[in-house]
Amino acid sequence: MIALPNVCLIEIFNKLKDYYRFLFSCLLVNRLWCRNVIPILWSDPNFRDKRIIKICLLSLNTEEKVPLIQFKILPSNDQNLFLITLLIIHQLVVVI
Repeated sequence: MIALPNVCLIEIFNKLKDYYRFLFSCLLVNRLWCRNVIPILWSDPNFRDKRIIKICLLSLNTEEKVPLIQFKILPSNDQNLFLITLLIIHQLVVVI
């Protein structure tokens, strides 16, 4: 099977950047698609879902978390990968 070049995939995914559910399902196709879709999703995160905010906060390094400690908004657990997986699965279930 012949794969499309990255340039083509990026162009296609950029045309579909307003369709979050579609892009979330593309994350699970293969590594190449995932690597091309992630920058598009992170370029304009959908903050309507509280889980995305939690994932963003968990993704911060220690230095970036320091100013946020005083506001007590940091999540208490470090299950970042687990949360990302749950979010992707939730988005897929909504699509189906």
